[in-house]
Amino acid sequence: METESVRWTFGPRESWLLQVATYAPYGLFGGFGLLLAISGVTLVVVGAFDASALAVALILALIGGPMSLLYLLILVRYGPNGSKWFDQYTGPARLTNRGIAISTVVGATLIVVSVAVAAELLAILFAGLLASLVVVSPLATDVELEIAERRLTLGDDDRFGGAVVVEFENVRSAWRLPLGPLSPWRVVVLRRVQGPPLFVPVPDRHVEPFDHALESGRRSPPTAEPKTAGTTRPMRIVLAAIGLGFVVTALGFTALVLRSGETGGGRAFYPVVLLVLFGAISLGYAGYESWLARRGGSRRTGDDGVPSEGSR
Repeated sequence: METESVRWTFGPRESWLLQVATYAPYGLFGGFGLLLAISGVTLVVVGAFDASALAVALILALIGGPMSLLYLLILVRYGPNGSKWFDQYTGPARLTNRGIAISTVVGATLIVVSVAVAAELLAILFAGLLASLVVVSPLATDVELEIAERRLTLGDDDRFGGAVVVEFENVRSAWRLPLGPLSPWRVVVLRRVQGPPLFVPVPDRHVEPFDHALESGRRSPPTAEPKTAGTTRPMRIVLAAIGLGFVVTALGFTALVLRSGETGGGRAFYPVVLLVLFGAISLGYAGYESWLARRGGSRRTGDDGVPSEGSR
């Protein structure tokens, strides 16, 4: 077994959780599109909306607007690799026409029910969509475990950013999240010496060789240098100031809403949530970078302030 290499893929066919996450964006946005199309046809039939106005609306919806700007941003930032970025988070290669049709109908139904029951439920749907894109969808990748070399490879060169290779010698800790009766899979969070934490899907049938290679590698000294801060001190100060500005603005807006008593059925607090979220992200990143900078400084000098041998 020590010379074997084990491969597996975490895809919609293997887990219904990933199937839901894969079709979630198509269901929600397809549901919106279906409802808009039905509304437009209805308005044209009753004579409240002529065909020329409908054509202009379709052009603005499909060609212009925020979605085109978003895709343009991705294209400018990532160049020809923009399609790989899109594939990683939406998985078009794993989709079927039947699945898209069903998810579109289900998404339209959920939107109608959410609006009829409470508008806040629509925000929950969007939050669930973002969570599925960020957390679950990137797990859908090919995994290769080389037991003897104590190495793990996620994806291949066709993956956005290329394949991710993890030497188990450079794993500092591992946290296992079994999915229990929901799925015969578990998610292993690998905290690495260099790089952010990595989420690896592992089927129950391969847990034993995976744990064996992981524990064997962790007994060896790391071969990679620890992660260092990627920002300067002035940049971290600016990030912290921006984060505090978001939080202070949210507090001031909340005070004004409470003083006026006009909450708009709770909708006035949506900007507050967004401001607090942006503030938390800015402050969290500034704090994380500061911690990396302090850790790097303490590594270059001893506890008594004398430079270590490696830094002389």
